[in-house]
Amino acid sequence: MDLRNLDLNLLRVLDAVLETRHITRAARKLALSQSAVSHALSRLREALGDELLVRGPRGLVPTERALAIAEPLRAALHALERTLAAPETFNPRASDRTFRVGAGDFAEFVLLPPLVARLKAEAPGVNIWIHPATQEDLSTRLATGELDLALGVALGASAGAGIRERTLFEERFVCVVRADHPEVRETLTLAQYVAMPHVFIAPRGRKGGAVDTALAARGLERRIAVVVPHFLVVPHVVAGSDLIVTLASRVAYAFQSHLPLRVLPPPLELPGFRVTVAWHERMHRDPGHAWLRELLGSVAAGLGAARG
Repeated sequence: MDLRNLDLNLLRVLDAVLETRHITRAARKLALSQSAVSHALSRLREALGDELLVRGPRGLVPTERALAIAEPLRAALHALERTLAAPETFNPRASDRTFRVGAGDFAEFVLLPPLVARLKAEAPGVNIWIHPATQEDLSTRLATGELDLALGVALGASAGAGIRERTLFEERFVCVVRADHPEVRETLTLAQYVAMPHVFIAPRGRKGGAVDTALAARGLERRIAVVVPHFLVVPHVVAGSDLIVTLASRVAYAFQSHLPLRVLPPPLELPGFRVTVAWHERMHRDPGHAWLRELLGSVAAGLGAARG
């Protein structure tokens, strides 16, 4: 039969009557009146073309058709209840779930080491799969489920419909030169800064950024001598040259402990930036997803304030 022509609530009545073999007890179980149950049973008999239950010496007796229906119907109703039930709680210690996270190299560098350490202690079976990501496609990939989360600089106006964001931490820019740079000592003047050759990190392969905007506001322009798509090689390049780079303080101080580098405040005011975690609305109430977001928040809180 075509289910579009059947009130599925009638199936709950049939299940109760088959279980109790009694109209009154079925009505009590369903919190319905006896007449409502009797009416529902009449509609089912008409729809299925079978008496379903007939009177016997000890109450109602199911027909062969009803007996054939009983167990599959009970299983189907239970499956539907499980499907529509509230999601189960998430147990990180017992889970082997894999979360797909889009992230740039800065977010990976800062957040992944402490996150992995926390996972080892609190959720040893949970897996993290990092995917490369750019702001241009993050909203779509979150919406389609290709990514569970995205880590990076705030999406802002590029965030699509249904995208939620939470700030994890704020970052500042600093300048980095080699420790024995022949022209730079303990301070850096704006004139020196503009005259020096710069390394520029361009993850999207395009010119421009906070530094160039700030310089242009003063009618100034710097010389960009080297452009790279990722920051990890930059401290090594700077340590062996007379180049200067402006980059996030957490990266600069991390590399200063391993390389002969000097970290200096910029000679002009530069805006900082927020690092956020983003996700799609459809995952907002997922218990495992919510757990990972809270864990990332806790990891970020443990980073402390940016230096510089």
